[in-house]
Amino acid sequence: MAMHEPLDSADREICAALLRNGRASWRQIAQVTGMQERTVARRGARLLDQGLVHVRALPQVLFTDRGNGHFVRLECAPADLTRVAQWFARRPETLWVATVSDQSAIISECFLSEENRAAFIELELAQQPITGYSFAYIGRYRRTVRGWHPNILTAGQLDQLGENEARALLASRNLGTAPITVPDDTDREIVRLLSIDGRLSIDAIAAEVGIAKPTVRRRVLQLQQSDYLSIRAVIEPALLGFPLEASLTVEAPISRLDEVATIVAEDWRTRWAAEAPGNRAVHAMLTLESHVELHETLRKLEHRLASVATRITASPVLSHYKRSDVVLPAAGGASR
Repeated sequence: MAMHEPLDSADREICAALLRNGRASWRQIAQVTGMQERTVARRGARLLDQGLVHVRALPQVLFTDRGNGHFVRLECAPADLTRVAQWFARRPETLWVATVSDQSAIISECFLSEENRAAFIELELAQQPITGYSFAYIGRYRRTVRGWHPNILTAGQLDQLGENEARALLASRNLGTAPITVPDDTDREIVRLLSIDGRLSIDAIAAEVGIAKPTVRRRVLQLQQSDYLSIRAVIEPALLGFPLEASLTVEAPISRLDEVATIVAEDWRTRWAAEAPGNRAVHAMLTLESHVELHETLRKLEHRLASVATRITASPVLSHYKRSDVVLPAAGGASR
C-alpha cells in the first residue's frame, strides 16, 4: 500500500466532515469549517480523485441478515501471513481485516450466520494454512468506525453535519423489541449503488433505479434517519496524523464488561470497540500518533481500570487489508 504524507489542516477538516457524513455537500462542509465553498469543493474533489478518500454506504450490520458479529484471530506462519490476509479480506463475511506486528496473526471483524458458520470454519477456513483460530462472539458494540471522530472538528461542528451513531447503538440494544423498517427491493438497489460511490448524485441514482428524484432523495434520507444506512469516508488514519493503530484487548469479569467498554469507548482514540462476553473481554481498535502515546494511553487505562481489568494487552497493527467493507490495494495483488 502506498504511503502518503499527512494532509494539511484544511484537508483534515474536510476529511473529518466526510467521516461524520459522507454525503455532506461542499456547501455544508464550508459552512461548518468556515472555509470558502469553492476551496472545499476543489480540495474535496482532489481527495476523492486521488483515491485518498473513498465514500461508501455501509448498511448497519446489526439490522441486516448478515449474521452474528465475531472478533476473529487467525494464526499462521509468517510466510503465509499476507496470502491468508488477502484471502480473508476478499471474503464477503469480513468487514475489516488487519495483521498485527507483535505476532504472526490476522485480526478481523467477521459476520457468520448460524447455518453457514460450521461450513465456513471447518471446510473453507480449514483449506488455508493457518495454525490456530478464535471466533469470539460480539455481544454488544460500543463504538464503530461510523462514530469515530479524529478530534479535528468540535462537537458543535459534528452536530451540524447530522450523522451520529448514538441512536444506532441504542437501537441495537433493543433488537427484537423495537420495530425496524425493512428496506424493499428499491431501497436495496439504492444501497447497492451508494456502496460503490457514496456521493453518487440523486440524478444518477434516479436514472439508474428508474424512479423520480424526489423519491430517491426521500428514500436515502429515510435510510439514514432510520439508522439502517451510514454513508461515510474510508481513509487511512495516517493521513490525518495517526500513523499507529493498535488492537486493544481488556479482559475482565463478565459482570464488569459494560463498565470497561464504557471507559474504552469514550476515548476519541477508539475507532471501534465491542464486548465479547464469551472470552470475558472488550476488544477495541485505537488510532495514535506514536508508540509513546500508546504507552501513555495504556498507562492511563490501566490506572482507571485497576480494580476491574484482569489483563490489558495491545498489539500494534502491521497492515490493513480491508476497512469498512472496502478491500484495500494491499489485498489486491495475490493470486486468487
